[in-house]
Formats: sequence, structure tokens, C-alpha cells
Amino acid sequence: MKLCMFKFSLLIICALLFIGCSSEKNIDPTAKIEVKRLAKELIDATVAGNYNKVIEHTYPTVVNALGGQTQAIKTLETSMKNEIKDKGMIISSFQVGEPGIFYTEDNNMFSVLPTTLEMKIVGGNVFAKSYLLGISPDGGKSWKFVDGFDLHKQNVREKLLPKMPAKLKLPVLSPPVITKEK
Repeated sequence: MKLCMFKFSLLIICALLFIGCSSEKNIDPTAKIEVKRLAKELIDATVAGNYNKVIEHTYPTVVNALGGQTQAIKTLETSMKNEIKDKGMIISSFQVGEPGIFYTEDNNMFSVLPTTLEMKIVGGNVFAKSYLLGISPDGGKSWKFVDGFDLHKQNVREKLLPKMPAKLKLPVLSPPVITKEK
């Protein structure tokens, strides 16, 4: 009987240690709600053309790499005008999905949020799946984001992002799907 209780206690301890070592230990339950809410604000600001708000939600080293807040806003405005509006493209839908697993490295928390973009183009539509990488320096209370489009490039990650957890695997992006109008 004592041996059976010992094995049971050992099993419980191992289970608690395993749970305690998971990537989501000590995560405030509101972190998932907050990261998605802020990611949605970023997505909505993009669709509305509120580039000031987009830059406010962008990870600071990315903003600095673009020349600071004022220059980053101008660059984003110009890019959206030249690459989207002037070519007759219209964002018809831009959605953010549920955050993935939360990982922590040093003082930063990370989570990947899938995004789906649909744009109307001359003669058809474009569907693109990507993601936002959310980074929080304060345990999930505040979040800044980086679009996943260029994060597959090692030099971009090394120059612009804090050290990321080894277990965090960024999604591999598929090319956009273009459909023609019938």
C-alpha cells in the first residue's frame, strides 16, 4: 500500500513539474485576450488607413529601422498608396486569428497570431495568409507586433527582434492565391 501511494505521489509530482515547465506557465489569462484585441486594433487601423495607430502597435526596433515614428508613418502611407491604392487594389477583408502558444525568453513574451488578407484587384482577388508576431515586455499586459512577411529572413530577425525562444517556430508562409473574376 505504501509503495502504491509513493508511486501515485511521484506520478502527481512529475505531472505538476511537467505542467510547470510548459511554455504557458505563469501566463496571465487576460494575455490572450489582450494580444488579440491589440492585434485586431492594428489590423483595423491598417484597413482604415490610420497609419499612426499602425506604427504605435509596431515593435519599436522596426519603427526605428524605418527612421523613427514620423518617417515610418510616411513610408507606410507611401507604400500603401504606391503598392495598393494606385494599382486599384482594395482590402476587402483582413482578419486576425487566435494567438498561438505563449513563449518566454528573457523578459519578453512571444505569440504568433495568424492573419488572413483578402484584396480586390483589377480582374480578381488575392488571398494571403500570414501572421503577426506579438512581443510583450511586461508579461502580456502590452504588446507590439511585427508582420510575419519578412521574418523568415534570419538577418531581419537578428537585427530587429529580441532573442526569441528556441521552441518558437515561425510559420512558413505560402504564396498568395490569385483568383480571376468570372
